[in-house]
Amino acid sequence: MKFTNEQLQMMISNESVGDIYPYETKDADQIEKHLKDLFYNFNRSKLLTCEAMFDHYGSGYASYVDYFCYRKDGGSVLNEKYIEKDSLTSTEIEGLVIYVSRLAPVAIIWNDQRYKAKIDTETIKDEYFSGFTMLSDPRGVITEPPNDMKDEFREIKQKLEQAGYTILEKGYLEQPLPFKAKIETFTRPSQYKIFDAIFYWKD
Repeated sequence: MKFTNEQLQMMISNESVGDIYPYETKDADQIEKHLKDLFYNFNRSKLLTCEAMFDHYGSGYASYVDYFCYRKDGGSVLNEKYIEKDSLTSTEIEGLVIYVSRLAPVAIIWNDQRYKAKIDTETIKDEYFSGFTMLSDPRGVITEPPNDMKDEFREIKQKLEQAGYTILEKGYLEQPLPFKAKIETFTRPSQYKIFDAIFYWKD
């Protein structure tokens, strides 16, 4: 899938594009519901556990939902340690991150290592990710599966396609943005790429 300049400009302005449901409705609530249905579908997998950030990283506006999927059998755990003074277990997990756009029926996949914290005391029981990377450059996008997650990668692609999403190629996302724009991202205006018009976080 490739976008026209007009469509890219619309996405920069937080306007949805696309001619398939629910994006053609331009109804943010329907799109968000579709993205949550995708989350539930990911977690029906026998191979994967998926986490998702629907809250725009706690502030601002993210043009996408961040899904982090890893092996259900524990094979994605790189390290785990217990911090007694905080009653906290910190687990380092390697997995696949899927950015699924709120503004168009497109997605990208990349690798990341994230830290999951679990607190278990008499008064507090909580789990959250305490460390992760946000992709700000298309060079990290992958189209081939990691050796240890081939089946999981294949299933993610299948579920995305069934939900109507196109997985964008890195080569397309790396192309310079063909017009002048101002996007509140980490990238300088002279270096904007098509990636920046589609996947951005404005704080």
